[in-house]
Amino acid sequence: MKNRLARVSRSMLRAVLGMVLAASLASAAQNVVLVRTPAGAPVPDSLAPLLSKWRQSGQVAGVLHLTQARAEKAGGKAGFESLTVLEFPSNAAYEAWASQAAPALPPGLIVRRADALVHGEISPRDSNHSVFIVNAYTPTVSPARYDEFAQGYLKPLYEAQRAAKNLVRYTMYLEHGEVGKVNALAVLEYRDPVAFERNVAVKKAIREKLMATVPTYAQFQPVKDRLRTDDGGTFATYTELPPPDLGDLPAYVPEVRIVGAVRIVGSELKNAVPQLAEAFARFHPEARVSTNFMTSSEGGIAGLYCGISDVAPMGDDAKITDQMPFFNTFGYMPTEISVATGGYEKRGSLFAWAIVVNKDNPLEEISVDQLDRTFGSERSGGWELVNGNFLYTAKYARGRETNIRTWDQLGLTGEWAGKEIQTFGYCAPGFAVSVERSWFHWSHKWNGNFMEYVEAKQCTPDADGAAVASERPLEMLSTNRYAIGIAALMHVNDYPNLKVLRVIPRGGGPAVALTPDNVANRTYPLIRDAYFYVNKAPGRPLDPRAREFMRFVLSREGQEIMAKVGFYYPLPAAYLKEQLKKLD
Repeated sequence: MKNRLARVSRSMLRAVLGMVLAASLASAAQNVVLVRTPAGAPVPDSLAPLLSKWRQSGQVAGVLHLTQARAEKAGGKAGFESLTVLEFPSNAAYEAWASQAAPALPPGLIVRRADALVHGEISPRDSNHSVFIVNAYTPTVSPARYDEFAQGYLKPLYEAQRAAKNLVRYTMYLEHGEVGKVNALAVLEYRDPVAFERNVAVKKAIREKLMATVPTYAQFQPVKDRLRTDDGGTFATYTELPPPDLGDLPAYVPEVRIVGAVRIVGSELKNAVPQLAEAFARFHPEARVSTNFMTSSEGGIAGLYCGISDVAPMGDDAKITDQMPFFNTFGYMPTEISVATGGYEKRGSLFAWAIVVNKDNPLEEISVDQLDRTFGSERSGGWELVNGNFLYTAKYARGRETNIRTWDQLGLTGEWAGKEIQTFGYCAPGFAVSVERSWFHWSHKWNGNFMEYVEAKQCTPDADGAAVASERPLEMLSTNRYAIGIAALMHVNDYPNLKVLRVIPRGGGPAVALTPDNVANRTYPLIRDAYFYVNKAPGRPLDPRAREFMRFVLSREGQEIMAKVGFYYPLPAAYLKEQLKKLD
């Protein structure tokens, strides 16, 4: 027990240190709505299908639906029968939902807008096995004071529990309204019942450590009960929403009987792959489907050429260096199959890239070719897949004179003429490969002034790490009228002085706005995909085990699973048909 507490303390201190040193990253209010079925009332049958419809259409960016509630303490009263958290990508999206969609909610529900004061999570996780507890409070102080309490007391406490790997998600929501008449709800997700009980055992030691090491925690401890009244806790269960209507996709009908092992090594794809494996096994009861997600995407293709897997799920585009050992083993490249369209703006969803400028910039649209010439550099050639191998060709060469480096080259005049375009974006490998593959023909040559950033979780836990978090360039862009960047919409929405450009596809055509519908229907040019890779020799049939599993993934039943995990869009029928052809 002593050693375990020591490990908890070390992990907790690292997490708290990162939180304190990155204090400048104050949490911005999110566009959130809390929908509750009052305790004792039946949960409307129409609620879950309605939530599923909103999530699939992109009217809401995220949905957390909790039901089967019971009081935390014996003899107590549950605070609700169901609690749904709706997250919106922007204030405009919330207002559109409030006027157009919210009236469809069943009567009798409590619907209130809220802010997420503090939030943290571990991903991936399977919420189907989690223990949720929702603690309700009535604040007795102003929202600003309660936010100080949340930042100084609750966040260190929750982060320490998360560092101990017991708490996998936490959010403190504060409803809008009059002090003393609104709720503050702490939604806490523990990995499983064992983790919940383990957290109870170590919480005392965590609190003692925080009292000694985090000044704000110690300051709030003696006064916390004067800032709020405790209204009790409610245990709840994560409830998956029903899948969307995918009647235009082919239903799965087995073509061969699978007996024995079907091996899957790679990414969980946000818990979609375990569900796909389980559902596939119901169609093939004699199959033994095994999964190994230890290496995540980075080891997927290695599993294929090492002979230990049949299919390789990957959340990122495979790098050429991932594929070359496969080629050296078999003499051809692995076959890439898209299994879902990435999300609109949700974290972890392979969200589409947003091209952002200062709101005062006259530019409204930009083409993929112009993005190549603005963010990339001159090159002598590019890589192309030819007869199952990546070969280099001058077909994609372009000279220095084709670079775009000043705003007049994009058609701007007046004060913009001659002004250098400052570029920025992500530099994590998954980002770089996605851009280099789709814009630069696999070239690694970027604009020399490209400023590189990453998500905060990939930064060192100190001030130097905070300086290169993905929010920093957006802060800069809010005042720098001459910059342009590749960003995540989930961050862009926090900065009102920015503008998202429409994008013209490669080869021309109308400019397409970054909207949920345009991502889901694949017309927006800067989407990303979730992939499976398989070993299919040119001119030879795919192994029946891999083929049958991929047929299931690309069926109506498989795409329903990809959709209902809440991170991806199912493939449109025409594009899904193209992927099925790769199996033959």
